[in-house]
Amino acid sequence: MPPTLPALPKSFGAIRNVFSSALDSVLGNPSELGLRNVKKVVVVLVDGMGADQIRERSGHATWLSSRLTKKSIVHCAYPATTSANIGSFATGILPGEHGLIGHQVWDRHHDERINLLVGWNERTNPLEWQPHQTIAERAASAGVTANVIAALEYRDTPFTRATMRGAEFLSAESIAERFETARRVLGSKNESISYLYIPELDKYGHKFGWRSAGWSTLLEEVDSQLRKFSESLPQDAGLIVTADHGMVETQKDRQLVLDDELSGLGLEFFGGDTRSSYLYFDNELAGEEAISRLEPLSHALTALRATDLVAAGWYGELGSQGRNRMPEVVLQARSNFTLYHSQFSKQRAFDMVSHHGSVSPGEMRIPLVRVGI
Repeated sequence: MPPTLPALPKSFGAIRNVFSSALDSVLGNPSELGLRNVKKVVVVLVDGMGADQIRERSGHATWLSSRLTKKSIVHCAYPATTSANIGSFATGILPGEHGLIGHQVWDRHHDERINLLVGWNERTNPLEWQPHQTIAERAASAGVTANVIAALEYRDTPFTRATMRGAEFLSAESIAERFETARRVLGSKNESISYLYIPELDKYGHKFGWRSAGWSTLLEEVDSQLRKFSESLPQDAGLIVTADHGMVETQKDRQLVLDDELSGLGLEFFGGDTRSSYLYFDNELAGEEAISRLEPLSHALTALRATDLVAAGWYGELGSQGRNRMPEVVLQARSNFTLYHSQFSKQRAFDMVSHHGSVSPGEMRIPLVRVGI
């Protein structure tokens, strides 16, 4: 009997409505989030800061936790990873349509195996890999300034061009400097939407764990900056705080290396994430055999046909880019297990303490806090 598919959360993929609703608010249009009309909106996206993490560390995030209600918790898109969710945030559509369907994918049309965050090369044109209009491009065509406020290292990356083309890039290195830059934007007379990106919690969590003291210190800094920023918000401006995913902390004895289970099946690429792994085979029948072989590990993972996940709506509408990159089998890690293949997984993945990608509440539940809007 095939495994039961997880049910789609009611607020599934709500991150796709955040930046688009900010623009509709500035344009005076009805928005998916029901925002009031303002002239400027700043959206703060904190990478890796899930709603469950805020609640468990509420003493380090008093401002955020006091605003975290049932209405201000939604679900990210699937998989619960940065490339897919910032892709949805930036385009207003789900990963199956914009095509950035996971962390590492194999595009069969281009015959490219690529890390969609940092693995772009001279053959991977961002406009071909993500050809849909961005919210920033839509803003520019309507006469509204779109800004990206982030560290300089993100300015000219292919991922930024794939997701934020049409935006003005305002570089600011520290978290405090980014908020100060956002204050200057709000002091302008121009109508604008601004995306302020904070990657520090995600980076630290991967390396040391989101339950570490250092992660809590970073959360305190973000919370403090948000409090001060919200208190100085002009009447004609709004603030939205969200995240792309949460995290799950794990241990070495929960790492599963799946070499033996997948041996001899014609595995061509083991991609995706450590918590939502993508299996690409040289023939379709191998996928069924892989699911059968992995059944004894059902306590640690769920092996699913990608076509079943697509049919159930987990990727949204499937466009040509998403179809070209879809694997035969998707492995969703359960509990706090993580998944690897020694031929394809890098040491950095084995060394990580916190992970994300799968469908647990800790990974998929994200904040959607609104102030003045």
